[in-house]
Amino acid sequence: MNVTAVRIFPFETREAGGRTLAYAEIEIDGALLLRGLRVVESGSRGLFVGFPTQRVRRERLIELVVPLTREARRAVREAVIAEYKRVTGWQPSARPPASEGAGGS
Repeated sequence: MNVTAVRIFPFETREAGGRTLAYAEIEIDGALLLRGLRVVESGSRGLFVGFPTQRVRRERLIELVVPLTREARRAVREAVIAEYKRVTGWQPSARPPASEGAGGS
């Protein structure tokens, strides 16, 4: 499986309390177009890629696209995040070390 193209659509939701930074679509082997991937920022994990989901019976989400191997999931994730960083110039948020602000003097 080769990711042959990636397109990023920045979509900032942090001001509204969201974590989605962009939507993405990828081409696989120049034969399959996959839309609806989300680039999401997690405070502890950095950037990750969410696959398209659909809500079923109001309480459950199911993934509509599921990579069947770790290698496939890794290839999609790495391609999308690399293109996101290239397009936006993304840098991790600067956070103070845990020891700062803890305790008092």
